Amino acid sequence: MASKQSKEILSRRKFAATVGGTVLAGLAGCSGGNGDGDGEATATDTPEPTATDTPEPTETATATEPAEEADATITVGPGGSLQFEPETTAISQGDTVEFVFDSGGHNVSGHPDAHSAVSLPEGAEPFASYDISGDDINHLSLNDAGSTYRHTFEVTGEYTYVCVPHAASGMIGHLTVR
Repeated sequence: MASKQSKEILSRRKFAATVGGTVLAGLAGCSGGNGDGDGEATATDTPEPTATDTPEPTETATATEPAEEADATITVGPGGSLQFEPETTAISQGDTVEFVFDSGGHNVSGHPDAHSAVSLPEGAEPFASYDISGDDINHLSLNDAGSTYRHTFEVTGEYTYVCVPHAASGMIGHLTVR
C-alpha cells in the first residue's frame, strides 16, 4: 500500500512540475521576443538603477494663512436677539470690522438699496454680508450662526447699517470712521 501511495504522489509531483514548467516557458515566450516574428526570445540588458538626489524640504506658505485680527468686533443677534452689539462703534480709517453671527437668520447690510435706514458717507462703497455684485441682489440672504463677515472701512464718516429682515424691529447699527 505504501508503494502505491508513493507512486501516486510521485506521479502528481511529476505532473505538476511538467505543467508548471510548460506554463512558465509559454509565458516567457509571450513576453520575450524581438518583434521579428521568429518566436525566439532574446535577452536584453537591464540598466542598473541610478541614485537621484532628493531635494531638501523647503518652507512654503500655506494657502490658508490665519487672517489678521480684526480692529473691532460686532456681534450680530447675540443670544438670538434682534440687535447688533455694540449698537454704536467708532474705528479709525482703514480699520477692519468683523461681524460675528451669534445667531442665524440675520445679515449685515450697508447697501442703500437694501433699506431706507442705510446711510453711507459720500464716496463710500456699499457693503453687505451677502453677495452684492451684479444686478440681481438678494437683500434677504441670511447668514448662519457661527459665520463671520469682515469689511475694511476706507472712507471716514458716519455709517448706518441694518439687518434687512429685522430693520423694522430696530436691528440697526451705527459706525463712525475717524
